[in-house]
Amino acid sequence: MEHSNISEQQVLTSIPFNKPFTSGKEQEYIAQALRMITYRAMVHLRKKCRELIESIFYGKSALLTTSCTHALEMTALLLNVRPGDEVIIPSFTFVSTVNAFALRAPRK
Repeated sequence: MEHSNISEQQVLTSIPFNKPFTSGKEQEYIAQALRMITYRAMVHLRKKCRELIESIFYGKSALLTTSCTHALEMTALLLNVRPGDEVIIPSFTFVSTVNAFALRAPRK
């Protein structure tokens, strides 16, 4: 932070830890989702979510997952990771980060 008038400590204390960001309509949408507990309704909500993500990121297709672990598993499959491939990961991470690729037996 050498080019800023804000100290690192100020930045760390100004970003709340584990406080979700809200923009206004989240509670309304959650209540709507809870009222629409049928499979057909959930398909509709997933479709709206996917279309929103695709429009924001200009993507051809967005794939929704239930967790980051599932997203990593899907990424490893889509990348077609094979034995002998090199996968570089951070040294400090969750085990699921490694498992997604280790299960496909890349080079250590």
